[in-house]
Amino acid sequence: MLPLPRWTRPLLLIATAALAACGGGGGGGGDGGTIIPGTCSATSQKQFVLDSAREWYLFPELLPASINIADYATAAELLDALTSAARAQGRDRYFSYLTTPQEDSSFLQEGEYIGFGFRIQLQDGRLLVPEVYEASPADDGGMGRGVEITAIDSGSGFVPMATILATDPDLEQALGPASTGVQRGLRYLRRDGQQVEVTLTKRVVTIQPLPATNGTRVFSLPGNPSVQVGYINLRTFISTAETPLRDAYSQFRTQGIDYFILDLRYNGGGLLAIAELLGDLNGRDRLAADIYANVRYNSRKSANDETRRFQPQPQSVNPVRIAFITTGLTASASEMVVNSMKPWAEVAIIGDDTYGKPVGQAAFDLAGCDLRLRLVTLKVTNALEQGDYYDGLAPTLPFACAAGDDLSRGMGDPQESSTAAALSWLNLGACGQVMGTPGAGLRALVAAPEAARTWPRPATAAQAWLPGLF
Repeated sequence: MLPLPRWTRPLLLIATAALAACGGGGGGGGDGGTIIPGTCSATSQKQFVLDSAREWYLFPELLPASINIADYATAAELLDALTSAARAQGRDRYFSYLTTPQEDSSFLQEGEYIGFGFRIQLQDGRLLVPEVYEASPADDGGMGRGVEITAIDSGSGFVPMATILATDPDLEQALGPASTGVQRGLRYLRRDGQQVEVTLTKRVVTIQPLPATNGTRVFSLPGNPSVQVGYINLRTFISTAETPLRDAYSQFRTQGIDYFILDLRYNGGGLLAIAELLGDLNGRDRLAADIYANVRYNSRKSANDETRRFQPQPQSVNPVRIAFITTGLTASASEMVVNSMKPWAEVAIIGDDTYGKPVGQAAFDLAGCDLRLRLVTLKVTNALEQGDYYDGLAPTLPFACAAGDDLSRGMGDPQESSTAAALSWLNLGACGQVMGTPGAGLRALVAAPEAARTWPRPATAAQAWLPGLF
């Protein structure tokens, strides 16, 4: 039997564990320690993945009854085979993956990754940029929300996007590996139609969890200007989000605000500690017995099940209504917050339906090897034990209001389509348009998905939480 992982805080949604498969200890961070010759062989890595899955995988009944690790060249190929049945059922759509402790921790603890500093979205054959991060190569190159990349130069001249996508649908070659110094030429159209050509060089980018511009705002409620609305754009659930979230809610509490918009439209999840904090910040009047969320493991590991109760903070507020702006990129910790607040406040999702990821990964480290396995090991439910929203949250909510993601306007602009729809719902308590059959929205970021609503396989730890990130 593999040893019980040692749990650490802050935790990844839903949990972060470190498993030393060959003995010894381990933590949730670090660089993997000293690599010990012989422990990092392909066979050792594959056996480590198989043993971890046999013991901890949330869906043991979906694992192959027997499998020969010699049939797979790498641990990644073996992991794909082990999770293929769950992926076909929409339960593990590349949520389990392999990375390194350093890459994993750099993103989740500091928001750091190597890249150009933008995210991409394929829409009707056009490669659009919905978000650019501050002080990144893309930001330095004048790129911003709503620009369209029309051609990429990988060293042999500019190639139109249609040509590139025909042979490189995930843009792995076109945009290059996640290595410092990688250069690419980009030709893009600004929102005003002006064509620009820039050369960008990949470097370490630090994502601010709340944008410098419109990360927080205070609006007036339409039809009742005396009522204020607090707005937060939370990009990702990483450790550095704690302070700006506390600061924002302290301002909201001081101003007596009890109507809120949480913009999670591109937020693919992250740390449980931040998801818990966000619940606490919206739980001013919650009692010590009130349940925020439950964590459930497979039947063999049910002794590890736990219940998280509200812990009101000095900055906590008491929401009357919360409008969550969502798209097909809203997943994991983001969905957990919506689902967990549903029993305690009037909530709605605005925009497009969420991705559908009610499960979480634990981190298992192979001792003496620079390898971390992120494995789906548990699911999360709310106080009413409601979960399993693999098809998105819309069918589970009383209010799911359809709205566009208007790339012609900045996020946090009250005239931007989703923000305006959120303000309208807060005012009226009714949807102007109800979500119907989930649209493609942002579900397919670059490639046509393997199955409906499947994100592309992540090439980096950061892409596992922010698909379309480069």
